[in-house]
Amino acid sequence: MKIAATGIGSAWALPRMAFPAAEGDYPNLALLRAQHEKARPISPLKTYRMMEWEFHTPPEEHFNINLEAAIDAARDAGAEAMMFYTQDHWGHAYYPSDVAIRHPHLDRDLFGTEVALARKRNISVTAYYSLQFNNQAVLHHPDWAWVDEKGEQQRWIDGQGEQAQLRWYIPCLDSPYRQYVLGMMDEIFSRYDVAELFVDIFGMQFLLYQGNGRNPFCFCKYTEDAWNHEHPGDPYRDGFKTPEGWEKRYRWHQQRTMTNMLDEIMATARKHRSATLFSVNGGPESFPDDIMQRVSFIYAEPITTRTGISIGSILLRGWRRPYYQAGTFSRQGYLDTYPGSIPRVQTDALIVQNARTFFVGNAPIVSDLDGQGFSRRWFAVAKENWADVRNVDALLEGIQPVLSSAMLYSNSTRAVRDVEKRPQDFRQSNVGALEALTYAGRPVESLAEHRLTPEELEKFEALVLPEVEVLSDRQAETIRDWVKKGGTLVASYKCGLQDESRKARTNFALADVLGVDFDGEERRYAYDAEGKLRPGDFTSTYLESAGHPLAKMLVASTVGLPGSFVKLKRTTAEEVMRYRLPFMVQDLAHNKWFNWGPPPPGKETAGTAIAYNRFGKGQAVYIGVPIFWAMQFRAFWIRKWIPELMRALVSAPIAELRPEPFSEYVHGTFFYTPDRKFILVQVLNTLELATEGEYRGIRKVEITVDSRRLPVKGARVVWPRERDLAVSEQGGRKRISLENPSRYTMVVLKI
Repeated sequence: MKIAATGIGSAWALPRMAFPAAEGDYPNLALLRAQHEKARPISPLKTYRMMEWEFHTPPEEHFNINLEAAIDAARDAGAEAMMFYTQDHWGHAYYPSDVAIRHPHLDRDLFGTEVALARKRNISVTAYYSLQFNNQAVLHHPDWAWVDEKGEQQRWIDGQGEQAQLRWYIPCLDSPYRQYVLGMMDEIFSRYDVAELFVDIFGMQFLLYQGNGRNPFCFCKYTEDAWNHEHPGDPYRDGFKTPEGWEKRYRWHQQRTMTNMLDEIMATARKHRSATLFSVNGGPESFPDDIMQRVSFIYAEPITTRTGISIGSILLRGWRRPYYQAGTFSRQGYLDTYPGSIPRVQTDALIVQNARTFFVGNAPIVSDLDGQGFSRRWFAVAKENWADVRNVDALLEGIQPVLSSAMLYSNSTRAVRDVEKRPQDFRQSNVGALEALTYAGRPVESLAEHRLTPEELEKFEALVLPEVEVLSDRQAETIRDWVKKGGTLVASYKCGLQDESRKARTNFALADVLGVDFDGEERRYAYDAEGKLRPGDFTSTYLESAGHPLAKMLVASTVGLPGSFVKLKRTTAEEVMRYRLPFMVQDLAHNKWFNWGPPPPGKETAGTAIAYNRFGKGQAVYIGVPIFWAMQFRAFWIRKWIPELMRALVSAPIAELRPEPFSEYVHGTFFYTPDRKFILVQVLNTLELATEGEYRGIRKVEITVDSRRLPVKGARVVWPRERDLAVSEQGGRKRISLENPSRYTMVVLKI
């Protein structure tokens, strides 16, 4: 894990290049690549090829490493920027620190040597710093540890159950460790010419809470004393008994250990290097918005689907911060003959979303390895990993997405899930929505709620509210006006049943738009006798077609999913599907269950489950179940029906991409070039992720665009093999057939 970056001044800025024209006025990719190469060194802010050598070395390491040869291998693989370690997870410093604990066998200034060698080769440098994994700090100062209510030191845990392994200790940033960190920042930035600081293991308590629900609060004496000093009369430990007290302490911790800590780190570094760039390991799904606004660019480790969609990159783009970056992890080169095609597909999935790529090496640099202290096999994989990126990245800077479908990313709903101690549910709803929308083949965006304005919303054809429970009056009015003017809305579950103050509403905030009223929640089938949601993929709700055209594919029988359901009263809406109740309520304690699985559907129905409503010039579909959250369980019907629904609701989108025959493993994107003269269409076949490196081609991808909004005059494949494509027109749409596309294909449409 990582988090931190260093800054660079205007000297680093990659010049914005006008696209040189080749034959037919298309961008000349070869000339662009040549110009890009001459622009070295490329800033860490701009490069699409950042490399990290993961370097969490135990005390036994002796550093018998040919650094010059290793950095030459990195450059040959395509690296334009490199990340070198100042402090690792063990808490070892890799330079002669007067503050920190130096690695016991470090016989030279390793970090300083790496910086000098890289800069000599016109490779820009980022300093890596592990903030909240530090074994040395905790082992030398046990009182600096993050501890739970019982006073037990907290550690990173690999695996679960009997397979669990305790690894890194986690220090508390309320302890004197905070000044220890700032002392290192002062040393690093007063001594070394680095462009960026990348802070890893940042906000670790909150990452663990978001990821697996671990209690995010420290109970060391330093934290308790700090709280009690700032909040006299409100003892720290007493306040966790109420949701209000819990949240107050949660926000206080966030402010101290993330926002304030980052401010202090940035101020210390910029005291010496004013142009330093900063990044942290984690995106909007991990950190509050004030962190996203402070960093120089947003970085996140990948959130992907099993079909290879880089969901995390879509989320990052939703913040509309330029130069967002995402990582790809490799395997240790000394373990196996890992096929480079797998990380190549994963990395291509990042540039398909225009995320800058960050290739993370799992221990590629180890004393005496392969005779020179580095893995030759790993560097060969790294070179293949960037085989497409290094040939097309000169075309990617400054491109802007073509807009069609948006998903509202509701930080307000996320805050509610945090207090409910259900942070993972928020992520599942968003990831599920973005995945399902991608399968529809239209351009997909995440719309951060702070960007939900009339001006922004009018750019989209469709908006999805995936289990968005909190909607302000202003947000609801913005959406209402947009639908009235012709927008298409899809909303699910308890949509808008809380206002901006988290006060419960008696009806949906958009009830008139949806054409249904809220009539309660049915929980009997989804929750056990103790009020706990039945675990896993336990089908507790069944739906069946009501004969509506939008449910045509589900007419044969019922379909099911986990979770409770919302009861509805239709006002102006048409019934699309209805609920069918389960055969019985499962109660294992009283010997009530059905065979080996959940109870099947019974005889009783329970009213409308999915409704369609016309509102003004627009339309809305309401779904009374947590359908996007349920995507995590991979129900075939959801993965098929949601894309079909979107295609039925918006039958003539601005742009669409359809593989023939259809495959969830083939997807792509549409981006305008900065001058808006061209559209870049990137098509990716990720089937090698399923076949473990065995390539399987596809027959055809059909690209269609609206002739009026995108008057395409020509089409050309520019990578991997240049060729012109025929453009035809039918029914107001331009059509381009991409026959036998490669693993990754870039097509340029001239408009």
